Amino acid sequence: MYFRICWYTKRYRLIVYLTLAMVLTVLGCLPEALESRGGHWVLADMTAFRVARIWNAGTENTLALLLVIMLFAAADLGALAMGEDTKRRELDFLLTRPRRRSYFIWTSWLAGVGELIPLLVLPGLTSILVMFYMTHTMLAGPLVQMAMVIFAMAAGMFALVYMLATLTGSATNGFQIAGFVIFLYAGINYARNEVWFDPDYRPKYFGAFDWLESPHQFFPYANLVLLIAASLALPLLTQAGFKRKDL
Repeated sequence: MYFRICWYTKRYRLIVYLTLAMVLTVLGCLPEALESRGGHWVLADMTAFRVARIWNAGTENTLALLLVIMLFAAADLGALAMGEDTKRRELDFLLTRPRRRSYFIWTSWLAGVGELIPLLVLPGLTSILVMFYMTHTMLAGPLVQMAMVIFAMAAGMFALVYMLATLTGSATNGFQIAGFVIFLYAGINYARNEVWFDPDYRPKYFGAFDWLESPHQFFPYANLVLLIAASLALPLLTQAGFKRKDL
């Protein structure tokens, strides 16, 4: 019951984020595929070089857009998952039900993580289908691989903001802290990747994943495992703090 309520109360936000993500990812696939002929934009002739450029540019644009949208959506959904309810005293009624507080914590956390799935899968699938339609070639491997990393990052952001908003009892506090983290993170990586004249330059979106791809790890994907573990550990801290919280 409470799981369905969590989805129902966020339905309009999900629709807005999903629509924005799908529109932007479609637009991000088009620049390398179109060329001007007689004052009109038409689909370019598909050579092997053109196909590679379309998939490379489309993958880069899609990942960059999904990264920003997913992080902001995760912060927004995390801030409102329990923080707003606590601020408006709506939990006074819920907590009188024959349920432990941990039930509300884990149910709202699971619902929030579940809400991130369509925000990633549907725009990503749309991007792949659009590029496949234009090129009749499937080169989606890098996009699928990095999309999974984006989901892990978004889940981590959601868990962090969820904990802050729940324990402070304010969605505003959680979202402000999340906004600061996002801008700081994006600013540092943008500055690092502006050195386009560097011989080892890579597209800007790679800077967001450098830590996850670092060769200095205990084992391959160690940082990704660490991020997933943190996403699962933060609800435990939230549960421990919420049990002692005086509502």
